Amino acid sequence: MNKDSLRIMSTPKNVKTTKPEVMNTISDIEIIRSLLYCFQGVDSHWIEFNQNEKQFVVTAQLDFYQTSKVNRLMELGYLHNIVQEYIENNSDNKNGSVASGIAHCLHEELCIYYDSINKLQKEVNEAYEKSKEYSLGNLLCWSVLWLGQLQDLAYTVKMIDGAKRGGELVSVIAPFAYCANPYLQQMATNMIKVATRPLMMIMCHWMVDGELLDNYEEFFICQCPDINNLDMWNNRYTIRDSMVPAFFTKEDVNRIFRTGRYINFLHTICKSKPELTPSRKTLKDLRNSGDKDLFPMLEQGSIISDMINKACTESSTVVLDILKEQFNLFLHFEGLRRYMLLGQGDFVTSLLEILQPHLDKSSGTLGHHTFRNLLDTAVRMSNAQYDKPTILKTLDVKLLPTSGEDCGWDIFQLDYSTGGPLETIFEFNGSGRYSIMFVFLWRLKRIDFVLSQMWRELNLQIKTSYHVVPEIRNALKWTNNLVAEMVHSVRQIQFYVLSDVIETEWEHFREAINKASLLETVIQAHNQFLKNIFKRSVQTEETHDLSKKMRQLFESVLELRGIQERFHSQSEHELNRRKDLEKYIEEHGTNNKMEKDDLETKEAFLLEVDRYENIIKEISNSYKIDLVKFLKKLIQVSTDDQDALHSLANRINFNKYYSKNDQDLEKCATYICRSHK
Repeated sequence: MNKDSLRIMSTPKNVKTTKPEVMNTISDIEIIRSLLYCFQGVDSHWIEFNQNEKQFVVTAQLDFYQTSKVNRLMELGYLHNIVQEYIENNSDNKNGSVASGIAHCLHEELCIYYDSINKLQKEVNEAYEKSKEYSLGNLLCWSVLWLGQLQDLAYTVKMIDGAKRGGELVSVIAPFAYCANPYLQQMATNMIKVATRPLMMIMCHWMVDGELLDNYEEFFICQCPDINNLDMWNNRYTIRDSMVPAFFTKEDVNRIFRTGRYINFLHTICKSKPELTPSRKTLKDLRNSGDKDLFPMLEQGSIISDMINKACTESSTVVLDILKEQFNLFLHFEGLRRYMLLGQGDFVTSLLEILQPHLDKSSGTLGHHTFRNLLDTAVRMSNAQYDKPTILKTLDVKLLPTSGEDCGWDIFQLDYSTGGPLETIFEFNGSGRYSIMFVFLWRLKRIDFVLSQMWRELNLQIKTSYHVVPEIRNALKWTNNLVAEMVHSVRQIQFYVLSDVIETEWEHFREAINKASLLETVIQAHNQFLKNIFKRSVQTEETHDLSKKMRQLFESVLELRGIQERFHSQSEHELNRRKDLEKYIEEHGTNNKMEKDDLETKEAFLLEVDRYENIIKEISNSYKIDLVKFLKKLIQVSTDDQDALHSLANRINFNKYYSKNDQDLEKCATYICRSHK
């Protein structure tokens, strides 16, 4: 809506009069006196306000000369009522302190208007007393200035009227401060100065004490109810974009938000109230003065913007220093790397060896207390016992919910819960990113541990059974070759994840936090660290297919383990039977029935060996197919920005062991090698 349209809307309809044949026309002086009341929105003898039609009505007969002028002059009363209605609806903070401030400014403008009417009335009275002529034309000359100003005021009211409040209301007024109309520009400037004083008070209190004193919900920061301290950092306070004044930059808004959140965090979570920094002292003085506003923010590089920037920087530094010194932030980062990311190798090995008999059991038979004792034992058996007590106190065991068919491997998880301030900001425990990464690394360690067990059992079986039970030689050879392939690929994946990814990214992260002087820098570096290890470890949504193929390889290992255990048990039984039979024959001799039974048992065992060989060959073929698919996908993913994945594919496919028998893999690898040149 522009001012021309407002003028059209505000112009009253043709003057309504009573029956012309009954009444005589009235003099100018009589209608002028009624108009003086009309200008102030008050009914008089000849001019009344029609509430239904929202317009002034003349109850006297006017001639043609008077009609056009009175219609023009009555517009002042109409415009006055628009402004006055807004003032009445927004006085006494009915719609917030900002709207009340604007209503106060409008009232002051009307007071000047009333004063001008009083002077005009004196002129009219003097002219009447001295029998001088004072016509409607003279009144029109006086009204020219005020008609334009009241149109500006009414236009402003039309723009701000409605549900707008707080910062949103200030945003509507702000553009007027730059317009070419001097009166409108000055009026908008006064409004912004008065209306933003409450916002200035709220902002200063938020940045100084970390508290919101927004009784009328006008500030652009709001507090969400029923948010516990653990979710305080991310969810308790939010920014309402609609309430941000238009002349605030995004940087200013974010700095104001962060500064108050820092102070609130120190007071409520850290239970610490450090001394005020220089910038916050200045903001406190501005708040205590009570007469400061946000008008300087309309200009770039304002003093208030500089103070906001300094206050945010100083507060961030204070919070980081407290987290480092009082809550051992960097020490806990190291603890998370060692235990949740399995960086403490000897501890992980000890833990696996101690837990293995229990992890193979059904989950329903396992309890937290048992695992907690085993964890303490693993700590004492490794170099983890020399870690700082601060780290070891936070280390615990968490058992995941079970479906009843799971084993201990599926429900066991380490838990690193710092609690307090660190947990509020970084979300170390629970179902966070460290827990997700631990599950992946623990599965990888489990597969490596299972392969190591199979390798040891195969070597022992070859030594003890190779000559006594010659039927299993080919089966052991097939198994040994398959286990060797699995060990190679799994060890390469494990080395890549633990060394190439986690250790490399950890060094970058440690360099970043050692140089950091602001909390934001540490938070960003930490988020980037976790993001990188998830991405490079192919544990993101984008690499879901690759991660799925990796799990298929792991499932093949577990399938082989189950079959190998059963065959190993059968072989051990056959070995012991033959040894016992040989010993019996040496002592008591033999007979036909015994030899017949022995032959039947050997034939039955040979069938089991043949069945086992066939299963091993199937698993071997399936594993190679899955591994080739994994390598192809690995090479495809590496074309983006992860050259390390291409290196991993080359290490698994050492000497082109798999690609020489697969033309598609050979073409894929060759193409990638050329594309990287």
